[in-house]
Formats: sequence, structure tokens, C-alpha cells
Amino acid sequence: MTLRHLEIFLAVCRSLSMTEAAQQLNMSQPAVSKAVRELEDFYHVSLFDRVSRKLFLTSEGETLMNYASTILSQYEESVVCLRDASVFRTCRLSVNVSVAETRLDQICQEIMKEIPDIDLRITVNNSAVIGEMLHGNECDLAVIDRRDDPMLESIPLFEEELVLTASDSYWSKDKITAEEVLSVRLLLREAGSGNRSCIDPWLREISFPVSKSWQCSSDEVLMHMAEEGYGIAVLPKSYVLKSSRLHPVTVPGVSFVRHFYLVYLLNKYLNRTAEQCRDVIAGCFKNETAVKI
Repeated sequence: MTLRHLEIFLAVCRSLSMTEAAQQLNMSQPAVSKAVRELEDFYHVSLFDRVSRKLFLTSEGETLMNYASTILSQYEESVVCLRDASVFRTCRLSVNVSVAETRLDQICQEIMKEIPDIDLRITVNNSAVIGEMLHGNECDLAVIDRRDDPMLESIPLFEEELVLTASDSYWSKDKITAEEVLSVRLLLREAGSGNRSCIDPWLREISFPVSKSWQCSSDEVLMHMAEEGYGIAVLPKSYVLKSSRLHPVTVPGVSFVRHFYLVYLLNKYLNRTAEQCRDVIAGCFKNETAVKI
């Protein structure tokens, strides 16, 4: 088995087509099929189910896909690191939108103070996209609100409550029942964000028609929309506390808590600067509420 086998396998995983993978790699389709068969022979497993001339990853195939992504990204990183000494001063940090709008300044100040010569590179996106970036070696460290990926190492940082919040002009009461929620407009973060992942199970439980909600990729914008009376927003509690025009709206017996973690790819090589950055970020929140494991 060679790195080329893994490159071919990942191309097939992305397209779920031997023919398309062959075109992408400028290879013949039989050569691609042969490489996949050799991998299956090597591991003694079936990597794809072949149903009605379509390919579907098996559970063994999904496992190898995760490992192959890690192996190839670390190989590519080793080439870059050994050819460019400046890389050793670099740390690529990704944070989700909620963290960017409430905590990023604190994180950056602490990092710059403790590691003055760092080449810090910041990316902001939702948690789902950041997970893909970690696997694609597009970032070294991330602060997100999920730890459900077995390929990620995680360090608990802090937790924050999500609350329903509204202006008096839209919903003047401080409570709302699940039945009443069905009749209002909810202002929600986009699918794939940690905010939505936290509240989606409850929305499904009460059969809330998400298609009728207003959705946005920024908590800050949702806060302003709620202040103007366009609906009830689902926001981190810190947003409610800083707005004099909003009040929390509780659902009796229901609460939403997001747990935030510092994560990085399992067994990923972290250069000295990235290791320092990891330790500094973990130290930023040592006095915060501990994450419940």
C-alpha cells in the first residue's frame, strides 16, 4: 500500500464514482478500480457497497477515509514544515461565529501577550465547516461547541446557556409554552452551526416548521432583528445581557446549554508555536464554569 493508493481512495470517496475519480486524477478507470481492490485486499474488508451500479461507503470505508485524510494531510504538512522554517512560528486557529463575536478578542490578546512573535492566522466559520477544515488540514486548532468526532482531541473550555429572547413589541411575556412557539416566528442560526445543533432536537420534538423561521449566520444580526421586533431569537445568554431592548423568554422545563471545546486532529503534529497556543487558549478559560463531561 502506498500514499497513492490513499489519494485514489479519497478521490473515489469524494465522487462515489470510479469514472469521475479517474477523470479527476487523469487516470484510467480500470487503474482506479485496481487500486481500490488492492486496498480492500490489503485490509481484508470491503470499502464500498456496489448497489445498482452506484457506490456507497461501508463503515470500514468511512473509517479508512478518516485515517487516509489524516495521513495525507500530515504528509503534506511535513513537506511544508521542513521546507519552510517560518511555518514553525505559525498557528492557524479557527473559531465558530459565537466565539468570534464574544470571545475572540480575549483569546487573541492573551495569545499575543504570551507568544509575541507568533504568526497567528484566524478563520471564522460555523462548527460543521470547521470540522471539515480540521480534517482537511486547513487549520491547526479550533474552538467549537462539539466533540462528537472520534478523530478529534478535545479540551473542555467553558459552557454557555442559549435562551429565547424577544423585544416587548413582539412578545411581552417572560414565558412561552411549546404550543405557543409553534405560532411565533423564530430567528435562528443556520443549519450546521453549534447554536442550531443545540436547539434542533427540541424543534423536531415540538414539530416546529423550521422552513418558516428567519435564519442568519450571525448572532449579532439575530440580536438586532429581535430588537426590531421581527421575532423571537435563539441567542447565547451573553447577548441578552448586553441588550437593554431584549428580555429572556423561558420555556417551562426546557433549557439549552452549549459546551465549548478546544479541538485538534487526533495524532496531528503540532509545531512548538501551535502547542504554546493550545496551552494559552486552555488557560484563558481556567476560571470559567467547567464543562460537564
